[in-house]
Amino acid sequence: MDSRANLARLLSPATLAVVGANEKLGMSNNSVIPMLEAGREIALINPNRNELYGQPALASLTAVGRPMDAVLSLVNAERSLDVMEEAAALGCGGVVITAAGFLEAGESGVALQDKMLEIAQRTGLAVIGPNCAGFKNVNLGVNLFTGGRLDLVPGGVAIVSQSGFLVRSAMAAADERGLGVSVAISSGNEAVCDLADHVAVLAADPLTTVICLVIETVRRPAAFFAAVAEAHAMGKPVIALKLGRSDRARRIMQSHTGAIADASWVYDLAFREHGVIAARDIDDLLDRAQLLAQIPADRRRRIQRIGMITTSGGVAALATDIADEVGAPLPPLAELEAWVRERVPGDTVNPLDLTGFVMSKTELMEEVFEKYASAVDALVLAWWTGDGDEGWSKTLLGPFANAARRAGVPFIVSPLEATGVGGWVHEWREQGLLFARGVESIYRAVDAFDRFVGQPVRGILPAAEVGGVPLPHLVSTDAGRIASFADAMHALVAAGIKVAPYAVLHEHEEADGATLEALGDRLVVKLADVPHRTELGAVRLNVHPDDVHAVVAELRVIAAGEGVPGTVAIQAMVQGHGEAFGGLNCGTDLGAVVLLGVGGVLIEVMQQVGGRFLPLDDAAVVSLAEEVAGPVAALRGQRAWSQSAVEDLLRGLDSLWRTHGGWLDSVDINPLIVTDDGLLAVDALMVARRD
Repeated sequence: MDSRANLARLLSPATLAVVGANEKLGMSNNSVIPMLEAGREIALINPNRNELYGQPALASLTAVGRPMDAVLSLVNAERSLDVMEEAAALGCGGVVITAAGFLEAGESGVALQDKMLEIAQRTGLAVIGPNCAGFKNVNLGVNLFTGGRLDLVPGGVAIVSQSGFLVRSAMAAADERGLGVSVAISSGNEAVCDLADHVAVLAADPLTTVICLVIETVRRPAAFFAAVAEAHAMGKPVIALKLGRSDRARRIMQSHTGAIADASWVYDLAFREHGVIAARDIDDLLDRAQLLAQIPADRRRRIQRIGMITTSGGVAALATDIADEVGAPLPPLAELEAWVRERVPGDTVNPLDLTGFVMSKTELMEEVFEKYASAVDALVLAWWTGDGDEGWSKTLLGPFANAARRAGVPFIVSPLEATGVGGWVHEWREQGLLFARGVESIYRAVDAFDRFVGQPVRGILPAAEVGGVPLPHLVSTDAGRIASFADAMHALVAAGIKVAPYAVLHEHEEADGATLEALGDRLVVKLADVPHRTELGAVRLNVHPDDVHAVVAELRVIAAGEGVPGTVAIQAMVQGHGEAFGGLNCGTDLGAVVLLGVGGVLIEVMQQVGGRFLPLDDAAVVSLAEEVAGPVAALRGQRAWSQSAVEDLLRGLDSLWRTHGGWLDSVDINPLIVTDDGLLAVDALMVARRD
């Protein structure tokens, strides 16, 4: 049986049942009362009651006698499993399980959740939850949501949140912006149906136009991003707020793959590659949905030039400040200057203060609006749209709507500040106007709009054979098991990554004259098989060959004192015109990633770290090389890095992953010396997985 088809049935039900309905239970009242008030027929199940909410109550779900599309279970965890069995036997579409006490409750809860999954897999029953607040299908008037009453306007914005509290926050934020909602889902533990399923079903829902997500974790990355691709193919943007974000600036300074590629960084990277628009909080999430929800797919064009019309010099000045601060200054529109001077008092063009003179002349206002629309990609009218503003807004909105009908660009109405959008704007939307909640929020909406319309999406990555090479000799350290320096450097060379000339002295070995002569007269001498040798004071630079024996002895004393291997590496000291660092993180929740960043003294200036998911194709190699190396050339006094050399390094990292990814957790190559002959690795830390 197809549980995803049943999920679609569950989310768009014609028939409903509530098991555990009880007039003394707040969750029951939150769900049942709004639907009864709306005239929905509901089967109410409670074996201890003959009547509920003024209608007969049934003793069991089986007593309903016919399949229900959607069942809301308000009973405890153990009893919820019985409800699932009854629902499956009756031929129901799916069950919403609100009860806690499953995976989050320890060993006994894990067993219950495993049993829930077994029932669902055996029967094909769709399940939302457990430990969730249910869902609302606003367009159909279905309210199996237990998290408090919130009356929403029907529309195209879908919301899915793994946090029950935040799904209500997102619904309230949509309502504050006057955005209609199609479906809002609290997905809970996602024991059966997860984000991938919800996104796929919403992608196929004809009434959903934008999908907003609040994510704690993506449980099935490949299926999730395939569903995102389905949504994109249907012209539906996906906007996501990933919870658990952190400030990564400090980690970037560490130049360390494991520190940089934390969960937040990896999710940002995955979102970019798959065209998911990232949001930083609930307000940002719904701000970014504003234009995408209001502009039909066939009218979506990039918005690069914004015209701003105000009715106050102060508003015009502040709008200019906001535009500058968000990095999207208003274009001067010099081509309109002479025309505006003839018709409008004042000395500003964009933003334009209409002044009372123009506002008293309806035809002139329309003429101004149309003229500006011909020069920009979107036109904004700064005006109030709250619940008490309907009456006096007609003076401006009438001419604005008339001009909008004849224009080919979006006409947006928004107050300067982030106040709410009143319900009365619906009639103006039907006349072609768009509405937003504050000028600053418009820029977030435009950014999301342009990302969806114009940003290339890498899409689903091809499968790749990974890790056929046996484990090398591993050294146990405080950072985990690592490949020896010699094995690590050999692996780099085999992958096509250039390395600085080196020699390795095992315990009690001494360097001979021929070896030192081959390496040159400026050497680096260091303990080889330790992960953090700098912290141990176990690196010596600019060592003359005559001093190598004494330095090796000194380092071995340090090794003995620290209880680490006394193997020593000697390298030619390489001179270059820049430093980089690269690496692999093979153990992220979403897949293996390659990283490349600017190192050395420039890391604090540029904080330039890029990445791509593996495997790499040619387009990914070229774009990542340009992303990281390109800005270096723009810095005064810096020599450009060879694009082809950076691309060669990235192909080498891809090859390294294909060869060793089966056992690797991470790889750090730091530093990479940028030379005229390419990028040379002088060190590599290859850490094995712990399993």
